[in-house]
Amino acid sequence: MDETLKTKLEQIFDFSLNRNQYNDLRRLFFEIKRRDNLDSDKVINKFKNSYLIRKAGGRNKFSIIKENLIKLRFPLTSQKEKIDTKKVFLPDLKSPLGQNLNLKPDFYPEKIFIEKSAKHSYLATRFTKEFPQVPTAQLDYYSEYLKTHRFSVSQLKKPFVFIVKEKWDFIKPCPCTKGHLGCNYWIFNLGFGCPYDCSYCFLQQYSNFPGIVLPANLDDFFLRFDDFYKKIKRPIRIGTGEFCDSLALDNITGYSSQLVNFFRDKPVYFELKTKSTNINNLLKIKPGPNIIIAWSLNPQSTISSEEMGTASLDERLNAAKKVQDKGYTLGFHFDPVIYSDNWQALYKQVIDKLYHELKPPFKWISLGTLRGTRGLKNIAEIRFPHSNIFYGELFLGEDKKLRYPQFLREEIYKTMVNWIRNYDKKTPLYLCMEDRNTWGVINKEFDSVNKIEQSLLGR
Repeated sequence: MDETLKTKLEQIFDFSLNRNQYNDLRRLFFEIKRRDNLDSDKVINKFKNSYLIRKAGGRNKFSIIKENLIKLRFPLTSQKEKIDTKKVFLPDLKSPLGQNLNLKPDFYPEKIFIEKSAKHSYLATRFTKEFPQVPTAQLDYYSEYLKTHRFSVSQLKKPFVFIVKEKWDFIKPCPCTKGHLGCNYWIFNLGFGCPYDCSYCFLQQYSNFPGIVLPANLDDFFLRFDDFYKKIKRPIRIGTGEFCDSLALDNITGYSSQLVNFFRDKPVYFELKTKSTNINNLLKIKPGPNIIIAWSLNPQSTISSEEMGTASLDERLNAAKKVQDKGYTLGFHFDPVIYSDNWQALYKQVIDKLYHELKPPFKWISLGTLRGTRGLKNIAEIRFPHSNIFYGELFLGEDKKLRYPQFLREEIYKTMVNWIRNYDKKTPLYLCMEDRNTWGVINKEFDSVNKIEQSLLGR
């Protein structure tokens, strides 16, 4: 959008816009046009005959025009409540990247970097044998790469692999937003980065490194877990998949076999979360009742437009059936649920398909609506110029994350819970990063982290 909009607004409404005012209106016009497939004239026609605008002075004209645009930008919320303009995020428009990196169906690294301390590891051997033509480089420590190579957003999905010896981040509590109820989940921090490219992925904003970092010293992870568990001495839920996909590269890393064999007899529930079909290693080994293989689910239209490189919905459910038939316990994650005009038809179809093809009860199902930081929206916008998901009814919450308003989140959760419960009364359901009031949709007694955790542990 160029200065022609500014000129048009000033001529039609007979007032002058300063730079900040114009930037706010420009952003609102951009998002309304993108989402509703309108041109500027059609947007202006929706409010140009307003008596209040015509009557107001210059400064007030801007405020009234902005208010009208906010109502157009957030039609559902404007019908329910008065919108707090402080919660409306209006960043400057930025040009999209010329071209996002194209993902290949099968991951193939461009270069393999190996820390000196990991050069004799099984993981370094696996990668160099699997990709004999790929150049390798040795580093004292993987952060050295950034000293000589400036990082930019355009490099986020550069197919580099860094094989490292992890020294610090072995096990950590799953981060939960302040003021929201968590579930006491623990992260077995097995890698950072993902070969897939989802438009809503928080790693885009969280990462300051290209490619994928993979630890080669699983034995150290297991020792740390044993030390960790001696201190807590109680059942917990723990898993990989927070900073990476648990199975996307499992055909190369072989992590899953080692993880399942280690955790199978431990008094914990261990979860592998994925959007892949990379299950061959799982099918070759003995499962355990405490090993949960979990898939993130979304409608196929969302997978196609927002989850680049991932397996289709049918492929995920087919893989889930194979591991269930093998004897593994299943989990599922509807996170993020993305609102659209036809969201109910889309997600009802996914739930119907899930329960027609797989046998409940499952170990758990989580629900979480689209959310993200302001920085994530900025990055996703320039990396995924085709995507409109961040032009939904997202406002800044108390945690400064962009979220749907509470009435909309509650409507989504109530509807999906009812659909699930029509099929399945037993599978524990939980919400991801929600406040106490919203948790009441699941169970009004879920007013503490401990109660939520005990429910998921089956206690």
